[in-house]
Amino acid sequence: MTYVRRQVRNGKIYLYEARTFRDKETGKVKQEVKYLGKEVEKDGKKVLQPPKDRYSVRRILDSAGYVLYYTAVDEGFLFQYDDALKYHTRIKDAAKKILILAAETVVGPGHSIPLHTGVEMSEKEIRDVIELIGGKDPDIVSILERSMAPHIMRRYGSSGIVYDLSAIRYYGTENDLARYGHYYHLNGENREINFVLAVTRKGGVPVHHRVVPGNIPSVSTVSSFSREIKDFGIFPILIVIDRGFYSSQNMKELKDYGVIGALPSSLTIYENLIKESKDMDNSRNYMQYDGETIFHREERIGGTRYIVFFSPRLRSRKMESFYTQLDEKESQLKELMNKSFDSKADMIKTVEYVLNGFRTFFDVNYGSGDAFTYSLKHKAIQRRTNRMGYTILFTNTRLKANEVLRIYREKDAVEKAFSHIKPHLEPFFSRTEGGTRARLFLTVLGYSMVAIIAEKCGISYNQVLNTISGIREVVYSNGSHSHAEYTKEQRELLEKLKIVL
Repeated sequence: MTYVRRQVRNGKIYLYEARTFRDKETGKVKQEVKYLGKEVEKDGKKVLQPPKDRYSVRRILDSAGYVLYYTAVDEGFLFQYDDALKYHTRIKDAAKKILILAAETVVGPGHSIPLHTGVEMSEKEIRDVIELIGGKDPDIVSILERSMAPHIMRRYGSSGIVYDLSAIRYYGTENDLARYGHYYHLNGENREINFVLAVTRKGGVPVHHRVVPGNIPSVSTVSSFSREIKDFGIFPILIVIDRGFYSSQNMKELKDYGVIGALPSSLTIYENLIKESKDMDNSRNYMQYDGETIFHREERIGGTRYIVFFSPRLRSRKMESFYTQLDEKESQLKELMNKSFDSKADMIKTVEYVLNGFRTFFDVNYGSGDAFTYSLKHKAIQRRTNRMGYTILFTNTRLKANEVLRIYREKDAVEKAFSHIKPHLEPFFSRTEGGTRARLFLTVLGYSMVAIIAEKCGISYNQVLNTISGIREVVYSNGSHSHAEYTKEQRELLEKLKIVL
């Protein structure tokens, strides 16, 4: 069925020819839309003004998207994606379109990629590509990642990978992945969607990511992660993980890899190792690390090495900060004891708000009316301060203690990746799991393009964006085109990437 659709925007009427049909292969109802032009009034009559041939006028196009796209092609993404998708879709130029959409997640639409590739996408084509990426049977995201992961590891993964989990605030209402999660009460009671990410320690280039429901804890993701990177053909390598991923079962899951991570302070084994290390600050256990004196001792349990590090400098800083904050809380409570409240409920709400983050160190007794008393829980305070200055790392490697500490402290590659990826994701409104998977994949891929350029050119992520954002091309009315004037930084970047505009 074909019909004309009228859309009113800002008081103007735009006409589209819409054709609805049923796909013979999938049986799904699809739609093709063609822009006919704008309805205008001429000599008292309404007439159709066809769309202008914008190629017959001079245009200035941003080239940042093409720089990212070219980098991905040069790195092998196009070849690998083409090969991976050949049995899974009939979308023409699907791999090119995926790379284009990924570049747009970082620099936005409206660029010179069509000028160089001849690929332009209608709204329907964009929807088809997003639907393809979001598919779970087969899992297209996994297929695409598997096609590139070994290549990325060969280029950037010689020093291992770092794995972590982060949350995206969800502002919609219908996504089943958006569970309340662990930070629900700390983020304004917004729901969240989690995602795990593994990046190379060198350059922070992603090799694996997955969407995870917001109520899934970090420790539960390691088993799937281990199976998937093995499926990708990634081993043996060094994996660096944060304290939220430790468990004896996870250490078994990762036994085929070298692992370095931190022990959570909530575990009994942590408390026991601290108690056994109370007298470790002597000349038998000292080492100099990054201009700081640090003491360490080691214990091996069930094939895993647990290395206790103690920093007097860190302990002093943490003790000072803790007691300063504790004193501030006491001062606030004393002020509230002399204040009148509208109700007992109002009093309790105010007191609990003041104690946020320090509630475990105060014993509060709410009496009748609007009065309350409090006392310090000295044993709880002592338990907290006893741990200050201590860090316990675990590893199944033979690396020396100072090397284990250095590698763990350099795990910020994944934290930096999160900080660059999440601004392109939030605010997050996707309603379906497929849309969520597609948007996250495209954003991670767009970040990968920038991270690869940063690594190749020896500059930071933000420097890459600042440099490419001003690169432009001029298209003349006769169809020829050339680049606008380059800055020194732009010229050097393009030369290193071997890009000619």
